[in-house]
Amino acid sequence: MDKEVREFVESIGAHEPREGDAVYARFRQFFKRSNYFFLNDCLIIVKVSRTEKPFWGVGKKYIDLLNKLSSPYYLVLLTSGRDGWVFDKHDILHNIDMGYWKLSSKDENYKINPPLKDRNSFTSPKRFFEIIRMPS
Repeated sequence: MDKEVREFVESIGAHEPREGDAVYARFRQFFKRSNYFFLNDCLIIVKVSRTEKPFWGVGKKYIDLLNKLSSPYYLVLLTSGRDGWVFDKHDILHNIDMGYWKLSSKDENYKINPPLKDRNSFTSPKRFFEIIRMPS
């Protein structure tokens, strides 16, 4: 797991599915990388950008799969272990529908580039929880 992802996940108390959990096998079947976590009952996808001009890619097949579920989920885009943006399902669909996040036909990833909305920006776990409206 990436250092920045680990720092962020630990700061908010999220965790990967545990091997004994009922969803573990299904979860591992779909998600190979260690950037999918649970915070209470919500799934969180965490991506990190290490480039000077940040950008992220998120697979269309994962977004499509998550949108079929009735559960809420969040996409977290990090620039460090404490700084980034968080988007809920509604924001994700809006950004895709409006063409802000473009789908690359080459690799079937949504390409996400700044500028991103300030209302989704956080620099601390406290602000992250305020955005997702969950008590810290």
